[in-house]
Amino acid sequence: MNDPLQTPEENVENSDRRQFLSKTASIVFGGAVVSVPIGAGVATLLSPLGKNDSGRLKVMLTSLEDLPSDGSPKLYQVVAQRKDAWTKYENKPIGSVFLRKRGENDVVAFNSSCPHAGCSVDLNPNGKMFSCPCHESNFNMEGGIIGKSVSPRGLDELEIDKELLSKGEVWVTFVNFKAGVTDKIEV
Repeated sequence: MNDPLQTPEENVENSDRRQFLSKTASIVFGGAVVSVPIGAGVATLLSPLGKNDSGRLKVMLTSLEDLPSDGSPKLYQVVAQRKDAWTKYENKPIGSVFLRKRGENDVVAFNSSCPHAGCSVDLNPNGKMFSCPCHESNFNMEGGIIGKSVSPRGLDELEIDKELLSKGEVWVTFVNFKAGVTDKIEV
């Protein structure tokens, strides 16, 4: 709209100013509207990368009465939901644990992975010790190394919830440890 009281130069200047303000407002409003879904998308994409999962999992494996009272070990699979950054896998085996009763209300738990190279340890045929078939390491019922062994440490003992154990439930904090090193380092 031209103002009859303004010169043609003033009308052009006002028109340019209105167009500039209109374009600026459109850009600011459009940028605000677009930035919300873009920000949400970027946050969703990057969120798994910033999480520091310790790899520890507290899981109930059995009841106290299910364990053999003679102290012989029993192997239990640890099954849980696995997460790999953005993907979730329902009820997948993540490891196994030997449980052994050491008394009326005392249980010991060992990760069944050999500390040398991560092979699966099993009971030897006579059931008196744990044996690793990969490099012939042997471990006693308390997890200690028997004889000459390539294993840098004994079997990795896992934490048992003593409070829940007193109620008859065997809950273990499952964690894997780095193989091939002397110290127990969680992975």
